[in-house]
Amino acid sequence: MDTLKRMIETLSVTGNEEKLAELIISEITPYVDSVETDVMGNVIAYKKGKNSKKLMLSAHMDEIGFMVTQIDKDGFIHFGKVGGLYPLHIASCPVIFKNGTRGVLMYESKVETKDLGLDNFYIDIGAANKEEAEKYVQPGDVAGTYGSVFDCGDHRMAGKSMDDKIACYIEMMAIKRMEGSPAYDTYFVFSTQEEVGLRGATTAAYRVEPDYAIALDVTGVGDELGQKLPNAVKLGSGAAVKVRDASIVCSHKMVDHLVDLAKEKQIPYQLEVLMYGGTDAGAIHLTKGGVVTGGISIPCRYIHSPVEMVDKRDVEACINLLLAALYTELK
Repeated sequence: MDTLKRMIETLSVTGNEEKLAELIISEITPYVDSVETDVMGNVIAYKKGKNSKKLMLSAHMDEIGFMVTQIDKDGFIHFGKVGGLYPLHIASCPVIFKNGTRGVLMYESKVETKDLGLDNFYIDIGAANKEEAEKYVQPGDVAGTYGSVFDCGDHRMAGKSMDDKIACYIEMMAIKRMEGSPAYDTYFVFSTQEEVGLRGATTAAYRVEPDYAIALDVTGVGDELGQKLPNAVKLGSGAAVKVRDASIVCSHKMVDHLVDLAKEKQIPYQLEVLMYGGTDAGAIHLTKGGVVTGGISIPCRYIHSPVEMVDKRDVEACINLLLAALYTELK
């Protein structure tokens, strides 16, 4: 999992995905027919298939983070959120800026924990005053939580930005494991700006004009302790075949196709019915006259926290299901 570790440690806050894009391009170029980067920063790799119909896969490169809005006279850095941030998830976290500057996230001690909002947080980079802070950071600079990935128990691992670098890793591994031509002309998209509105996938799908599409992303699970919105998905129970989320009701044709493949290849799977959230599938399926779209999701605990947890067996199941889909035409 060294490649995944390098991906997670490569900062890619929304709108600043270029370093991760470079890493991905260096890994996949020997295995595809062409790779390009578009205006939005999406990486689009192409592999010719046996059928001229087009299949688009999409996993997003961006991670949630922080953007500097102002620096006060005491050198404390105030920020706006980039994507979905929750106060309790970020309290006391170490952070790293795009330029390598390190700091810590802290909140105003006068505020009771139950009353915390993002406006009560600031970043401390150790500067004594505004002038010193401005040597390192300027308004508009971005930062993310600082960390890596580590093993948990027999089969699991946790770390920052599994959403959605674990899906980028799965897409990359599928590319590397392919043998021969896929069923369709296939476009492997590593998209940008998903966390602020599926923006990269929107333009990539318009450009590719796919007939079929599969979005790869993490999904919420039902096996956290005392959770507010439980569902049937569990860590270690296999790849999650998306039925719906708040952004899409998936094509029955694609759902049935993925389920049939999982059964045929004896790949562990489960059905994902998510009543919140969304993925690149939400944008892709609405492209032009519509696209037959589904999703392969990676069960994940503690989404949008610095310790997102996945199961390695689910990761392998997702790779195998994606490979099966690449080689098999829809009925």
